[in-house]
Amino acid sequence: MSVQKAVKSSHYEAESNMEQDIVRKAWVFKPSGLNFIWGGDSRYWVIPNEDRTPAELKKVSWLEVTGSYDKIEPGKTYRIGFKISFTADATGWDQAPVFMSAKIGKKGRTIWKRIKSVNNNFDKLKGGTGPVNIPDETDGRFEIFVSPKVAINQDTKLQFGLYEVWTGKWKTGLLIYEAFVEEV
Repeated sequence: MSVQKAVKSSHYEAESNMEQDIVRKAWVFKPSGLNFIWGGDSRYWVIPNEDRTPAELKKVSWLEVTGSYDKIEPGKTYRIGFKISFTADATGWDQAPVFMSAKIGKKGRTIWKRIKSVNNNFDKLKGGTGPVNIPDETDGRFEIFVSPKVAINQDTKLQFGLYEVWTGKWKTGLLIYEAFVEEV
């Protein structure tokens, strides 16, 4: 009889950790409710156990933070965003093109949006300001419409993410407090 060892992943896979915010008509995903590429290795990310503590990026060249939401309804529009800030010693973000994406179902068409406010406000955000929502008003909202023609038996899971995978440059100091999906 052979014994198999469990292989620890270098990635962090989300637990079912989201809360409903009735006032905002939103579902809020704490860091443990998101997937972090390289998040299973504390050299790259620190994923907190407490909901009030942000996930902290130590160092990555490939930023990919994703989530999914399966409570969507056909004919409705959903706004997606992240609440972030930066540590005082954060680096690598002033020239890094940050994007968000979303799609409905695995075969859905992916929509992308560049989040310029991260680059434009990097120095201000890393100076100890409180967390901010991205995209902000200068970027405009990031929304996805769910067609009323979506069949109930179709894959209708909303998949969304935050990315910077193009420059190959090291980035540090990003703090992610939450992601949110709210009905518009």
